[in-house]
Amino acid sequence: MLVHLNHHLAQMALRLLRAEVWNQPERPKLFRVTARLIPDAISREPLVLVYTRLVVIGANSTRLHEEFLTAGGEILQGGFRRLNVGQVQAALGALRGRADELPAEPGRVRPSGLWSQIEAPLQRALEARMEERAASLQRLLDEREAQEKADITAILGKLETAIRRELDEPEYVQLELFTSSEREQYSRNVAALETRLAQIPGELEPELAQIRARYANVQVRLFPVAVVFLVPERLQ
Repeated sequence: MLVHLNHHLAQMALRLLRAEVWNQPERPKLFRVTARLIPDAISREPLVLVYTRLVVIGANSTRLHEEFLTAGGEILQGGFRRLNVGQVQAALGALRGRADELPAEPGRVRPSGLWSQIEAPLQRALEARMEERAASLQRLLDEREAQEKADITAILGKLETAIRRELDEPEYVQLELFTSSEREQYSRNVAALETRLAQIPGELEPELAQIRARYANVQVRLFPVAVVFLVPERLQ
C-alpha cells in the first residue's frame, strides 16, 4: 500500500519518528535496528538497508518536498558492494509478507558485528542515492515552479479581465435618479476598481520574484531513520 506523506497514517508515523528522535536513549519506544530473513534467490550474502527521510528545502527553509528513501549494499568478506535501485526494490519486495521472520540469534549478531566496517560505505551509498534522487527531483521542482508562475499569472490576468469587463459595462442605470450619496458611492466604487486595475501590472513581477526565490538555492538533507539487516536463509 502506498500513501501520500499528508495521509493520516503517514502523519502518525512521522509524529512517532520525530518524538523518538528526541526521546531519551534509555527509554526507547521505537527500535531503529532490526534483522529479517530473505530468500537465497535475492542474495546469498547478508544485505543491509538504511531508511532515511529526505527533505528538500528552499529559501527561508521552506520545505518543498519530503519523502522516504532507501539505500543499501551487500556485505562481503572484507568489503561492501552498493546495491542499485532495482536490487534495493527486490530486497524490499522480499520482505513483504515476511515481516515476522527473524533470523536465528547467530544470524542477527554476525552482520551487526560488522557495523564498524560498513558504516562509512553505507553512508556513501546513501549519499549517492540522494544525489541520484536530487537530480530527478530538480526536474519536478522546475515543473512545480513553472506551474506556480503560470498560476499566479493566470489569476492576475483573470482579475484584470474581470475588472475591465466591470468598468466597460454600459450603464443601464440613470445616475440622475440616484440620490447624492448613491452617486458618491458609485463614483467611489469606480475609482476603487480603476485603482485596483492600475495596481495589477506592478504586482505580477514581485509575485514571480517570490516564487523564483522560493525555489532558489535548493538544499537536500537526509535524516537516517532505521537500519535493517537482511540475512539469507542459507546462513541460518
